[in-house]
Amino acid sequence: MKLFGKKSGSAGSGGAKKGIEKVARPEAFTIRIDPDKFRLATKPAGPVHEQLETLKQKLTKLSSNVENNLMLVIRASTKKNSDLAQSAFEFDKEYIQKGKFEVEYLCLADSYFQDLDDENKKVVDTAREIMQKLESIGQYALNIADKTEYIQLANVEVLHKDEYDLKPMGDITAEMIKKSVEAFVSGNSKHASETLDMMKEIEEIYEKAIKKLKEEVTDENITNSTGILSVVEHVKMSADISCDIARMLL
Repeated sequence: MKLFGKKSGSAGSGGAKKGIEKVARPEAFTIRIDPDKFRLATKPAGPVHEQLETLKQKLTKLSSNVENNLMLVIRASTKKNSDLAQSAFEFDKEYIQKGKFEVEYLCLADSYFQDLDDENKKVVDTAREIMQKLESIGQYALNIADKTEYIQLANVEVLHKDEYDLKPMGDITAEMIKKSVEAFVSGNSKHASETLDMMKEIEEIYEKAIKKLKEEVTDENITNSTGILSVVEHVKMSADISCDIARMLL
């Protein structure tokens, strides 16, 4: 008895059945890390506050690596340095992806498999939400790195300056990311308020850069202008995410 009509792969359906081709896993998604080293357990040794402190330390490290990579790709794009841009992908794979993996594993184990009270569970759930936001910023950094070859600024030889203030915009954003995560780790809402205050500087730089790009764009330089615009937008989006984190903690 045949079900659902003709058998797949029969002569009537086009000849011999073909096997499903195996697709290699992209190297960028291959995380080499051993979860057993986390010593996960439903009743782990040591008090809960020590577990949460370990989680916060790993989240702080992840945040630091995300900040560093963001600043690195901005420098690469403003200096048209393809090698530096490529190193951002390597740094992301080696440190950011692994750090995200660690934080996520700990958050899931703590939140779902341990008997935490509501207050401690909220800490773990917040840490996981922050991790996901940092992951988005990390991807924005790689998007900026991808634009490097299409960007040509006027004075690439000037180390810490560019005509669109991308470097200071990136530095301020990195500090905002740091402060927003510090607000969670330390429990000091002052850092969150400072993050929101710093957004005013980002918006001023952003508006100035957009105005300059619109005034100067031509058919001849639109590819370059669009690349620069993409960097501006991605940095601002990263700053927006740091503000999202800060608002969670106020």
